[in-house]
Amino acid sequence: MLALAVAGCSRRPDAPPGAVVIAHFGDSTCSTDYLPPSSHVDQVLNARLAEHYRGQPIVNVNVCKSGDYVFRFMHERRPWLLWRTRYERDVHRSVRRMDIALIRYGYNRRRGVSLDEFGREIEELCDRLLHDYPGVHVVLETNAYIDPVRNASDQLNDEYDRVYDVVRRVARTRHYPLVDVFARFEREVHAGNWDLCIRNDKLSQERFGRQIVDDSKDAEMAGVPDWFRNPHPNFRAVTLTADEEMKTLVATWPDRLPTARAS
Repeated sequence: MLALAVAGCSRRPDAPPGAVVIAHFGDSTCSTDYLPPSSHVDQVLNARLAEHYRGQPIVNVNVCKSGDYVFRFMHERRPWLLWRTRYERDVHRSVRRMDIALIRYGYNRRRGVSLDEFGREIEELCDRLLHDYPGVHVVLETNAYIDPVRNASDQLNDEYDRVYDVVRRVARTRHYPLVDVFARFEREVHAGNWDLCIRNDKLSQERFGRQIVDDSKDAEMAGVPDWFRNPHPNFRAVTLTADEEMKTLVATWPDRLPTARAS
């Protein structure tokens, strides 16, 4: 039987009957709007899932946005949203069905908010999804470890790991599957696969008039300070993230992805 998948990152998926709808929640590290749509994590994951769950139609929906964090997504109202929250506009009023929610926040955790409060915000989002989409299967995710030699620092990675420990704790307490992107990227970087980020925004625009998202200009920019300093994932990182998501989903549901109605 042919593998069936409906590719796309539309906020209003036209899901065929019986299709599993997977929604991705997060910030710019999940939306990756600087990459072509075919390189977004929802598209990459959708193709991988189609290979494994043959005959099961799957729709991936990306509702992530650059600069987002849980509180803003859930509570902030703006005129351009017609005084609605982005959750109300882009999720509750737009995504008619949802079977699996992949939640990846942490990079933009609100300044001054404690780790405990961040944990409560994650739990609030989970509870809201469970209320609005009864039976939805929640999957939590950590976010990327960044090469401490060329890009970030051990201190910054340690700070983010403390944030992601909160995500791990919520997943463990609530018995949610966990996609530990941080741990996967840390292993990759230590094994020599360090090139997982796009290049410096300012230097890219000044020298080439566009964002450089790969290693195509590295030779030309060799020795330029801060050329590698950008935490946003490149396509290599997107494929690793999708691979880790795939491993967690298959380990949790080996034969068939669940629908919310099956809960």
